[in-house]
Amino acid sequence: MSSSRWSLCLGACLGVAATLVVQAAMPEAQAEKRHQAPLDRQNFHASLDLVLDRHVDPVNAPDLLARGLKHMISGLDPYSNYLTAAERELARERQRQGAEAGLVTKLHRKGERAEVEVLAVHPNSPAARRGLGPGDRLLAVRGEPCEDMLSNVEVQMMLAGAPGERIDLEVDQGAGRVAFALELAKLRVEDLVSASLEGEGGGRIGRVAIHGFRPGTAQRVEAELAELRRQAGAEGLDGLILDLRGNPGGEVDEAVLVADMFIAQGVITRTRGRGGVISREEKATAAGTDRSTPLVVLQDERSASAAELLSVALQDSGRARVVGERSFGKGMVQEVIGIADGSLLTLTVARYYSPEDRSIDGRGVTPDVRVSDASGAAGVRAAVDALAD
Repeated sequence: MSSSRWSLCLGACLGVAATLVVQAAMPEAQAEKRHQAPLDRQNFHASLDLVLDRHVDPVNAPDLLARGLKHMISGLDPYSNYLTAAERELARERQRQGAEAGLVTKLHRKGERAEVEVLAVHPNSPAARRGLGPGDRLLAVRGEPCEDMLSNVEVQMMLAGAPGERIDLEVDQGAGRVAFALELAKLRVEDLVSASLEGEGGGRIGRVAIHGFRPGTAQRVEAELAELRRQAGAEGLDGLILDLRGNPGGEVDEAVLVADMFIAQGVITRTRGRGGVISREEKATAAGTDRSTPLVVLQDERSASAAELLSVALQDSGRARVVGERSFGKGMVQEVIGIADGSLLTLTVARYYSPEDRSIDGRGVTPDVRVSDASGAAGVRAAVDALAD
């Protein structure tokens, strides 16, 4: 066959194929012109049925649906996520085993890839002993690249396991990729709270540093406060610093209990759901309240979540001045919902608000006394000076 005839035949065949495709698409295109409506649930399910029923190869429906849910839900906000039944069971098992690396992380997306940043390190944890700190980047955990992960819960799950279990990490601390193994261990609530007397010549200003909120934290704070008062003697404390620098949050109920030690009445925190409807309020009780000791909260840009709720509650109630840097700005509430197939949905359903109805989410807590560098001894000096003003 001559080249011209071959070209003519090929063109005709391609023309027929193109015509078939165009004709098949014409009803949909015409319908789109008629309606111009956004995709709704009905059309979404219809499209999904087409994929499941008509793709050239058989489709694994549970796998496709799970992957779709993961992507959709993780795209809503940084804290909503979806775990399959198998992932949920793995999370349960690692929670029962009870050991971890001691890292608090944040996953944020840059296009199609994720970055995992260390927000805080639990004192005396395996990660702390290895020298990891806030600002470090996790590149891989257990051989899995962090850039492929969809939610922070995936990262935390891989950082947990059995006591003595060794996991492989790849980390960038500012000088490039470094690989090493970390031995997991159970963390102690005692390491989350520490106390000291500050000021010249053994002054009577107490400082209680709270590094995170886990079950038992409030009880530990109460014990440390009692010890500080004993050390201060009959004259009592001249002032108290609640040091929340680097505190990534945790159990909100524990932060509420600490706030209740200093606030006698009124709202400590409230949550508002869709449409601004109040879904929950936590109120102070008068019994056992310290109403008189001068109080300052010391915070930095990494003070987050439950730590911010404590800070803003004391600020709004007029019970304490806040010193340091603007805080992180995490004030979302997640509800954990079990699905019939055994999977688990964690969904943001509300935001936290202060006693004066200020949202901290995305805004943080603005200090009364701003300090350009609240780290180390400089931050403590600024807090001591604020007590003296």
